[in-house]
Amino acid sequence: MIAELFSAGFNLSMLPARLAIRNTRVTVQAMRDLPSTVKHFSTDFQQSRDEAQLMMSQILSRLDNELGGDLSQLSHQEREMIAARELAAAEQHMGHALINLLKAYRVLTAKPSRVIEHGPAERID
Repeated sequence: MIAELFSAGFNLSMLPARLAIRNTRVTVQAMRDLPSTVKHFSTDFQQSRDEAQLMMSQILSRLDNELGGDLSQLSHQEREMIAARELAAAEQHMGHALINLLKAYRVLTAKPSRVIEHGPAERID
């Protein structure tokens, strides 16, 4: 019995050291794999950047077509008129979006009704 108690106490006292050794192994392996992880991250980052550039050029091209072609040939007044129209539309859309967000927030944060439902009232004569 004393041997078992001593063994359990020894195992318990050595637990932090065993955990430290296990964590050290994981840390060493992570440091060993770090260069390949960084290279993989760099490749993914470059690919994401290229995709974003392509998407932005497609969006700008679509906007140019929607606005009627080469914008550099428009007069200053035409540019201001188009910009004012587009800003007004954006303001209206953002206003609607804000109202929709507030509605969603209101629905999600509403407290449950505390109305207690009763059956039909009984008449007491």
